[in-house]
Amino acid sequence: MTRCSQLLLCLLFHVLFVQNLLCQSMLPIQQDTTLFKNHELIISGVADYQSTSIGKDITKSFIYGGFITDEMKGQTSSKQQIINRFGFDINSELQYKNHRFNMFKDSTKGFLLKYGIYNYSAVEHSEDVFDLLFYGNSAFIGDTAVLMGSRFDSYTFQKFGIGWFDKHSKSSFTLNAIGVHNMLSGRLDEGSLYQSSSIDSIDLSLIAQYKQSNSNTFSGFGLAMDIDYRFAMPKNKDEKIYFQLLMRNLGVICMPKVRSYSINSKLHFDAYSIDNLLNASTILNDTESTFDSFTDSSSVNTEWRLLPALFQFTKLVDRSSARKIQGFYGARAYLSSSFMPMFFSGIDYHPSKWYRVGLQASFGGFSNLRWGMYSAIDLDRFSFGLASENLFSKTGESIILRISCLF
Repeated sequence: MTRCSQLLLCLLFHVLFVQNLLCQSMLPIQQDTTLFKNHELIISGVADYQSTSIGKDITKSFIYGGFITDEMKGQTSSKQQIINRFGFDINSELQYKNHRFNMFKDSTKGFLLKYGIYNYSAVEHSEDVFDLLFYGNSAFIGDTAVLMGSRFDSYTFQKFGIGWFDKHSKSSFTLNAIGVHNMLSGRLDEGSLYQSSSIDSIDLSLIAQYKQSNSNTFSGFGLAMDIDYRFAMPKNKDEKIYFQLLMRNLGVICMPKVRSYSINSKLHFDAYSIDNLLNASTILNDTESTFDSFTDSSSVNTEWRLLPALFQFTKLVDRSSARKIQGFYGARAYLSSSFMPMFFSGIDYHPSKWYRVGLQASFGGFSNLRWGMYSAIDLDRFSFGLASENLFSKTGESIILRISCLF
């Protein structure tokens, strides 16, 4: 009972930086109305993390190893806002399209298969959480650390899908079988910690919940849809503007053995320092037994949940256009309260038939203003693209890879 507050906070960082390394599309997205006659294979991957306030030097120290200096902690501490966000988005996807197949006679519908694996992790935390984690209760002598409103969610899952696509518009629909590897979530509905000015007592108020799926290979199953709807609007009598409405991983999962832990405490401690707790190695070694020891109650239940689906609306770049420079813009959102709607805009430059480069700016998501760059080689039967949506930032990094070939 006496360790509950620090336990949840340590677990939160353990979830983010130890268990996870967290699907979106490379920007700008191209529209190609060319009719292909054979097969197409598309391989894509995303590795992206963002934050409103946590410096990427601290994040990299957790991921790759290294020392966290006082200067690093001080810089991040000074950036803390009333509400702070942090998120991982890591995924890889393999897609096969059969352009020769006709679903019906004279049909324009082709056949597609899709496989992907995804991790989405998101955190919201109050401005005092970082200082409590890295400086302990010594940062709040004679003061109160407000923890209320902090929460985290993490999903790791894979999917296998079958569907169809339109050979002209490139719109598609896929129905996916979902296998959930792991789910973690927690929230602090109420939380505060007061350290007396004489450092001889602590008052803790905490109402919190933590949930974790079982540790089997698959801890849950479900169904989800991928919808990629593309349409055109006339710009003038000779040109059209192409748009995309994308919904990915829109579905529901069932997890039969989710262990839930509940804490409801208002406690007073004399001559106790949470600094000692931060040095306890047993907390992260066996989180399940530790929660059993310190929580008020625990239970095992079946849970149904919505996946953190991606929604995106984009003005596309027309690959067949003779224009050297084209603009693109749009908005992105996840089915997650921690991800703020993100708006983006950019320019695509096409200096030659086989090469494109693009620049973009975005605002929202798990961070604030970000700058990105895109570069692609487009040959007759092969294309390779490399992008980052997060250049020059001190609070995040991003790399996106896309390869496609016709055969």
